[in-house]
Amino acid sequence: MSLNHIRQRLHDRQMALGVSMSDPSTELIELAGRMGLDFVHFDGQHSPMAPERVGVLCQIADGYGITPTMRIPDKNASTILGYLDKGVRVLVVPDLQTKEEAESLVQHAYFAPIGCRSATSIRTTYHQDEGDRFALFCHINMATMVVPQLESVAALENLDEILSVPGIDYYTSGFEDLAQSMGFPGEPGHPDVKAAWAAATGKIRAAGKKIYEEHVASVDVFTLIHRGLNDFLQGHDRTSELNW
Repeated sequence: MSLNHIRQRLHDRQMALGVSMSDPSTELIELAGRMGLDFVHFDGQHSPMAPERVGVLCQIADGYGITPTMRIPDKNASTILGYLDKGVRVLVVPDLQTKEEAESLVQHAYFAPIGCRSATSIRTTYHQDEGDRFALFCHINMATMVVPQLESVAALENLDEILSVPGIDYYTSGFEDLAQSMGFPGEPGHPDVKAAWAAATGKIRAAGKKIYEEHVASVDVFTLIHRGLNDFLQGHDRTSELNW
């Protein structure tokens, strides 16, 4: 059965390292796997990806021993199930605002006894090594993670209730949207935004939960390409004399 390498790193008290892709390709996933990274992350919120395409990318990731993670476009039950059934193991869920939304997320992301995820797709059963279906569900639950983004005033106001929901161990933010929600559009570094998130992280830690980005780090492929091209341009002078 396929493993969640992020969970394994966290269990070993190590940082999980990966690469983020807004327009992923099979070649980049292969490269990440061959380099020994722990995960690849797809952004399905701002770069929509059909589940069928994501399923192929997850198969490539599995083949190279790297865990597929994804920010999904919304919190709908069909969205959660669709991407989990295609092989995504870590769901980053945008704009969680209430305890009820957190409960729904857990219910649809995990099999019983944690939740009540619909059972089960052909892709899921590919990972079954024996006939014990309950053991399969337990394994999949262990390999699954959900990471809500707290990126609104409503989320911070409801945070105590949200943190009471079992089944969610990691949280992250979205500072641009949080800033907008607080009345500071385009100012994610505003002191009030920083102070609000600092207060939120204090509550998260006090509840025995963790901040996702303090344990999981990734670099964006576009950022790497931009840096590489910038170095290339800086290292070549178009006006220098050429030996024709």
